[in-house]
Amino acid sequence: MDLCLAPFLRRVVPASVGLLMAGGALAQGSRDVDEALRRSRQEQNQQLQRERNIEQAEQRARQLQAPNVSLDGGQAPSVALSTSLPMEAPCFTVDRVVLDVPPELPEAVRRHGASALPLDAFRFAQAYLDQYANQCVGREGINIIVRRLGAQILSRGYITTRVAVPQQDLSGGTLRLVLIPGVIRQIRFADEALRGSWQSAFAARPGDLLNIRELEQGLEQMKRVPSQDVDMQIVPGEMPGESDVVISVKRTKPWRLVLGLDDSGSSGTGQLQANASLGIDNPLELNDLFNIGVSHDANLTQGDRGTRGANAYYAAPWGNWTLGIAASTYNYHQRIAGVNQVFESSGDSKAAELKAQYLFQRDQFQKNTLQWRLGHRWSHAYIEDTQILNQQRSTTFAEVGWLHRHYLGESQFDLALAYRAGVPWLNGQTEIRTIAPNAPSQRDKFLYRLATLDATLVVPFSAPGGPGGSRMPMRYITTVHAQYTGQALLASEFISMGSRWTVRGFDGDATLAAERGAYWRNDLEIPLGATAQSVYLGLDAGTVGGPSASYLAGRTLAGVAVGLRGSPVKGLYYDAFLAWGLVKPANFPTRSPAGGFSVSFQY
Repeated sequence: MDLCLAPFLRRVVPASVGLLMAGGALAQGSRDVDEALRRSRQEQNQQLQRERNIEQAEQRARQLQAPNVSLDGGQAPSVALSTSLPMEAPCFTVDRVVLDVPPELPEAVRRHGASALPLDAFRFAQAYLDQYANQCVGREGINIIVRRLGAQILSRGYITTRVAVPQQDLSGGTLRLVLIPGVIRQIRFADEALRGSWQSAFAARPGDLLNIRELEQGLEQMKRVPSQDVDMQIVPGEMPGESDVVISVKRTKPWRLVLGLDDSGSSGTGQLQANASLGIDNPLELNDLFNIGVSHDANLTQGDRGTRGANAYYAAPWGNWTLGIAASTYNYHQRIAGVNQVFESSGDSKAAELKAQYLFQRDQFQKNTLQWRLGHRWSHAYIEDTQILNQQRSTTFAEVGWLHRHYLGESQFDLALAYRAGVPWLNGQTEIRTIAPNAPSQRDKFLYRLATLDATLVVPFSAPGGPGGSRMPMRYITTVHAQYTGQALLASEFISMGSRWTVRGFDGDATLAAERGAYWRNDLEIPLGATAQSVYLGLDAGTVGGPSASYLAGRTLAGVAVGLRGSPVKGLYYDAFLAWGLVKPANFPTRSPAGGFSVSFQY
């Protein structure tokens, strides 16, 4: 027990105790300390796990609300894979098909020709045309070749690039086609007096090939700013192949104040939690976002327990990159019972994180992004203002992940795979130089390796039962979250379940937590007419495993929930639910039903 006991035990052992009784009192005091330490350690770990669960739930919500721009309606032109041609008379045997860029085009257009160079965007075109060599080609065959090649070009997003057939004599065995690459002459705002930057949002620049996917990405980067709506037009330029991209922006109030109240806190530190945040859009006119928030317990009559916190976040795009930085602090205090005495337990944690995302592939149906995260956390725990040294942490993690979004008709599938490791960077994992040298197993806990999966599928559909015999719109949302590691972990890195953010049906004061596990959440949303409100039904289940799971009374939880959420008036949002546990370990402490609510107002 690495704790400065002298000042602490002076509070535990009355000053009037005689020498003959001192040994017994100290023994009793030690048992009180051990119980207080156990409870304090449990509260600290549960709080860190709770913060991670909230972060994951908020990330899913942001993902579902992220803007999606599809300028062609998400419809791909049909691309014929066959190279067969109809029999015609007359027809000419073609030894080769050549694709050229007309020499009279501007140099800015001609340099995007269909060469065989690895970086040429249209190198696929010549490779495709080579497959028609030694075929007999007639008038209709030429039209088919042009249509097929045009469909392939369109499917890659080059919507202003054209293929044409010049006048020629096919008797020589060569079919010549011309490629007119579509390029961007300029990108500009429709309102020349508009302040701001399109350069931070768009990877494309004047002189580049016009690719609709790059323009969609740029619009999405601008639409991330809640107070601005963005539209775009492609206007023909003066020269063949050139186009202007004209961006129209409508802006509203560039800041938001949000006030919220919920009962998501623990019974130990106070269930009612209040929060306030201020969001500022475009503070540097880079399509960037800044948000700062504070939180505090709302248990006004219970001064012996409480929480307070603060957080800040900034993010900015740069073409296909999105960079973010976040910081937060959290403090709690509560009264916990020892064997015979009640002590004040408190703790604090601070965290900072850098995040970078890079979109490396996008088409009509999917987006693929790489993500890097680097974060550091400091945490301390105290009993009666005396620091518990072996609960002090200064840890750093590094994470690399793959984010995938896929559109399946009206449905949307999001997948996040990540590999996270504890690393001794930024003065992190200092314990491996103090505690760990004599305890190799502890060293492995700090230098952990784990993998996570988070997948969400959203399926809108309709069913009979609407007014007047109409069909009623519904939405099914299913989420799977999993964590795997082959080693023991610090309790702060456990996957936990048994709360409103994981497996519903339990009040969250007690959870199942271990090194690895998975949970599955399901929601069926039924809108209440045109009221902007909906009823939802939930069914969740989860299980944990790993070395620490052997100390648990059970490994599986399942529960159901029914709730109501929506926005009855502008700016007001609420969510209220009741949940019941279906499967839980024997003597697992929880309320039944386990209800909850959250309400927020945005101005």
